[in-house]
Amino acid sequence: MPNLNLQLNESIILQKDAVRHGNEMVELYLTNLNIIYVLKGVFGNVKKIQKLPLNQIKVVNGRVQAFLGNESKNGWLQLQLYFINGVEIFGFPNKERREISTWINNISQILTGEASQDATVKNIMAIPGTEYIAETMKDTIGVFKDKFGINNKGNQKLENVTVKCIGCMAPLSGKKGQTVRCKYCDTDNTL
Repeated sequence: MPNLNLQLNESIILQKDAVRHGNEMVELYLTNLNIIYVLKGVFGNVKKIQKLPLNQIKVVNGRVQAFLGNESKNGWLQLQLYFINGVEIFGFPNKERREISTWINNISQILTGEASQDATVKNIMAIPGTEYIAETMKDTIGVFKDKFGINNKGNQKLENVTVKCIGCMAPLSGKKGQTVRCKYCDTDNTL
């Protein structure tokens, strides 16, 4: 890893090799203060390190202006970042839609304290309607359990809780004691 000259209060959150920036392949880093991209030469020597301050990304009506762009001509998906002084676009391989959403959610979490509200990022892997079907099935099974006197853990009903992910501080909800995987950073959490 190249020397990124991080500030004392700066730490790396995400890192990705082989990202397109214009016609160049770069290493991309997200810290709690900057987006940093590193251009390396043929033999791995550092040619350029560019820091883009996160506080320069536009936030409109509480929404960070970081988006999953359409596939480019070369088949790469785009991470589009709208800064006060312009736009920066980074290309990820087409199969990495979820990774771009992770970047967007982490940037949003840093700048606003909340995950992105963009629907294309929130449910990037969900099949339309699955949340409705899952909720309906859960309710149906719950009715049968109540009707036949089947309770969870010996007559104790499990309560719904909401906590913050230990990995990225995203909100997680479910039943108390349940282990859930964060959809933003893939960290397992016990509620």
